[in-house]
Amino acid sequence: MKTLDLSQATAAAHVGGVLSAILKAEGGSFYVELETRTAGTAVLVTSNNRRPRAFRNPVKALEVIRELGLQTGRFSLEAWRPDETGFERPGRPDRAEAMKATHASAAAYDKWVRQQVQEAIDDPRPTIAHEDVMKKAEARIEAMRKGRRAKD
Repeated sequence: MKTLDLSQATAAAHVGGVLSAILKAEGGSFYVELETRTAGTAVLVTSNNRRPRAFRNPVKALEVIRELGLQTGRFSLEAWRPDETGFERPGRPDRAEAMKATHASAAAYDKWVRQQVQEAIDDPRPTIAHEDVMKKAEARIEAMRKGRRAKD
């Protein structure tokens, strides 16, 4: 059976080589097959490992079909087993740990930023007015234009 990844399917659809789509369910996933003009039926596969591209949500599969520019097709729900969705999806404890570490790091950074801002607010030293700072900056810029160093 012929296989097409998304970029190949897009190119084929844009030149009129794809007639329609077939949305097939198998277990808890959905797969897209494309009826082509010359090669018969082709399966939509992933770009990386060329395995059939599985969709857990049929709406996402329909969005891909629509993005290909296809307006017609069929569907088959004979082998759909929605209760098997959880079994097909492997757990990823490594990603869970990485996300926990990322959230902890973000929380620590947020705490540090808030502490820095509060310290700046609570600082008893007098602050310089914005207008005074801008006058100093403009004087320095003007002095640099004239080729000499500005006095503080």
